[in-house]
Amino acid sequence: MKQGLSLIFRKVQIHSTVLTVLTTCFWGHTTAAQDVYKTESFSPDIHTILIHGTGSELSPPVINLNGNQQLVLRFDDLSDNVKDLYYEFEHCTYDWKSSELDKYDFQEGYENDQINDYELSFNTLIPYTNYRVEFPNDRIQITQSGNYIIRVFEDRDPEKVVLTARFMVSEPLAQIDTKVIPSRIVALRQYNQEVDMSIDVNKVGSLNPYQEIEVVVVQNYRWDNAKKNLKPSFTNGSKLMYDMPGTVSFDGTNEFRKLDAKSVQYRSEEVRDVQLLNDGYHIYMADDEPRAYQKYVFDADINGKTLIKNDDMVNAHTEADYVWVHFYFPVDAMFGAGDLYLFGQVSNWDLNNQTKLEYNADGSFYTLTKLLKQGYYNYQFLWDSNSQGSPNTLLTEGNHSVTENDYQVFVYFKDQRNFCHRLVGYKLFNSSGQ
Repeated sequence: MKQGLSLIFRKVQIHSTVLTVLTTCFWGHTTAAQDVYKTESFSPDIHTILIHGTGSELSPPVINLNGNQQLVLRFDDLSDNVKDLYYEFEHCTYDWKSSELDKYDFQEGYENDQINDYELSFNTLIPYTNYRVEFPNDRIQITQSGNYIIRVFEDRDPEKVVLTARFMVSEPLAQIDTKVIPSRIVALRQYNQEVDMSIDVNKVGSLNPYQEIEVVVVQNYRWDNAKKNLKPSFTNGSKLMYDMPGTVSFDGTNEFRKLDAKSVQYRSEEVRDVQLLNDGYHIYMADDEPRAYQKYVFDADINGKTLIKNDDMVNAHTEADYVWVHFYFPVDAMFGAGDLYLFGQVSNWDLNNQTKLEYNADGSFYTLTKLLKQGYYNYQFLWDSNSQGSPNTLLTEGNHSVTENDYQVFVYFKDQRNFCHRLVGYKLFNSSGQ
């Protein structure tokens, strides 16, 4: 009897092992494909993830395939010790899921590489280590266009991920002509902006552009409300025309608010007070009043981006301190069911718990205290309602069709031979025509 039970138990173990292996091979593969990759930190010690072209810290993380351009990734580690960090790349679909390509399908050189470029902060109240890597480089070269993430992990263990960051590699084949106009829907004309496009895919080699071409339009580097799955309203030879009213339409939003934290020796106009406490400097912001029903006023901004800088030091990336910033958003009453977020590059263009404001019923305001590196920040407040569509600025900032916004158009080709989305066209432009 015991032998029979033992045999049954062993068979159950074998079947269980086989099922686990099959589940890992099949479902593990599928699950990875469903993950949407973002620029984000997976460690409470990792702060200020910046990725941009080497020529300008305000440039988007887009380079041309087989060109001489490089990108630079910077980030800070606020833990006590220098870490043994490595980086690797992963190719993604147009909507930031894994392409499931092997590394040899999109890169040459090493599979991953160690990050050896780092410096300890100097003369800061909150110490940190600033890491930096430029790529592509002589150790890893990228051979395929498309969306990518750079993944940083610790101790040679790819499972110990500390951050991911998005970037794009383009091969300039498609010619893109664009125009930003107020909405042609009468009721939205004062509030929304439309993007009209003409995309010439003659050099792409697509036989069926309706099925093989994917166009994505992004406003101010914000991917959560990007316009995707767009179909041309008509074709003119090899040109795809996108100009149907309301098809590529965005809330106009408002000019971004600003925080000038480049120095703790003076108070900028949006700062109420600066104090040095036991845990470092604290910057108390003046009230960020709702602007939903105010008239539009032009204010030069950097469209939500972040510039790390310390006016009192030479090397901002290692001599800028971390400061506690206190945000206040006064309201007559709580907005209702939903959440209010600080948004921009300061939040990695994402809604997360680290940038969610809390409602203070006693004072009738939303508040957030966040640790930020000294610099110049643009930001907005987004309301994410539990009962309505995507997070928006309707209650917080207002929407104006005359607002100056940056836009990006990405043209992807569904390459059946290489089983991936190639990025065959890219354009950055501004609603003001610049």
